[in-house]
Amino acid sequence: MTIGVSKELVWVFSTLSIAVTLGWLWDATHLVLFSYIVFYITRNLLSIQKFERWIREDKLSVDFPSSGLWAEVINLVDNKIRRLSSKLNLQHYNAEQNKEALMRLKDGIVSLDARGKIEWFNWTARKKLKLNTKDIATNIELIVRIPAFIKYLNEDNNPEPLILHVLQGIPGTVSIAIISYYKDHRLIIIKDIHELYNASQIHKDFIANASHELRTPLTVINGYVEVMLDENVKNKWQKPLEQMHNQSARMQSIIDDLLTLSSLESENVAEELAIVDVPELLNIQQETSVQISQDSHKISFDVDENLLINGYIKPLTSIFSNLIYNAISYSPKGGVIIIKWYKTNNSVVFSVEDHGIGITQKHLARVTERFYRVNGARSREGGGTGLGLSIVKYALETHKAKLIVESKYGLGSKFTCKFPVSLAINAETIN
Repeated sequence: MTIGVSKELVWVFSTLSIAVTLGWLWDATHLVLFSYIVFYITRNLLSIQKFERWIREDKLSVDFPSSGLWAEVINLVDNKIRRLSSKLNLQHYNAEQNKEALMRLKDGIVSLDARGKIEWFNWTARKKLKLNTKDIATNIELIVRIPAFIKYLNEDNNPEPLILHVLQGIPGTVSIAIISYYKDHRLIIIKDIHELYNASQIHKDFIANASHELRTPLTVINGYVEVMLDENVKNKWQKPLEQMHNQSARMQSIIDDLLTLSSLESENVAEELAIVDVPELLNIQQETSVQISQDSHKISFDVDENLLINGYIKPLTSIFSNLIYNAISYSPKGGVIIIKWYKTNNSVVFSVEDHGIGITQKHLARVTERFYRVNGARSREGGGTGLGLSIVKYALETHKAKLIVESKYGLGSKFTCKFPVSLAINAETIN
C-alpha cells in the first residue's frame, strides 16, 4: 500500500508540474490548475466506481482500474481475498473431514443447541433414536420420551452415564453420556454396551451361582468337622481337624462375601428403603469391635445419637463392620481407632480413622478391587477375604454415596463415607 501511495504521489507531482508549466506558457495558470483538479477528482471518482463494482460483482467480469492508487488497492484486496479463501477452503475441508469421521463413528452422536433442539446427528444416532432430517431443530424431549432420559438430560452434572436396556422400543443395553461444549451446546453420545453388559452379567451370575452351589456342601463339611472336634478324638487328629475347621470357616466367609457382593453389584437389595437407626447399629458394632480387638486397641465412637438415615440395613451394616474390622486388623496393639457418625451442610458422614500401618500411594487407587490385597500374607493371617472394601464400595453406591480413602504409609488411614444429605433424618422429628 505504501508503494501504491508513493506511485500516486509521483504521478501527481509529475502531471501537476506539466500542468503548471503549460499554464505558465499559455498564460492561463488558474484555468489549467482548475482543469487539472477537475480531471484528478473525476479520475478518482471513476476508479472508486469501478472498485465498488468490482467488490459488488464478479471481479472477472468487471473493468477495474489497471493503474494508480486504486489499482494497487484492488490488488491488495484481491490478494487478501485469495488468502482468506484458501484458509476457508482448508477449514471447510477439515470441517467436512471431521463431520464425515463423526458420521461414521459406531457411537451415536447428537448435537443439541442451548435450547435442547437437535442441530445434527450421525448415522448411528439416526438408527438408535429413529431420527430423520425433519427432526432437525426439534426438541430432543419430543422425540425420546423416556422419563429416565429426560431427567438425565435436565440434570446439571452427570458424572456417570445413563444405562438403558430399551431405547426407542429397541431392546439392547446402551450407555448415554452428555458433554457440554461451546456456549451451552451439548453432545449426546450413545454407546452400545450390550455385549459388554451381557459378559459382565454372565460373570456376576457365575459368581453368584457358584458361590450358592458351594455353600451347601461346605456347610455339610464344616458341620461334620465341628462334630468330630466335639467328640473325643485322638490327639493326632486334633490339629488337622482344627485346621480343616478354620479353613472351611474361611471358605464360608469368602462365599458369603461373594454372595453379598454379587447382590450389591446387581442392585438386588432384598429389602425396602427404610429409616435406619444408625446409632443403634454402631452401638452393636462397638460391642463387636471390643470382642474382635480383645481390648488391644483404643477404640472411640463419636456418634450423633439423633442422626438417622433413609437406607438399607444390611448394606449399611456391611459398610460399618468391614471398615471397623479393617481398622482393627491393620492397627498394632495399643493403636487408636476413631469412629465418627455426623452431619455436615453437604453430606452425612461415617468415618473410620486408624493409626496403623497405612497404605502406600500406589495401592490407594486399587484398594476397592475384588481380592486386591495391599499385604496378602497379613490379610490371610487375619482371616480377611479381600472383598471387604469392594462390598463397602457397592453398598455405598446403593445409597448414592462415595468412599474417600486417605492414607500415609506408616502413619495410618482414614476411610470416609459421604452420604447425600437428603437421606438424613433427625430422630427428634419422628418421636
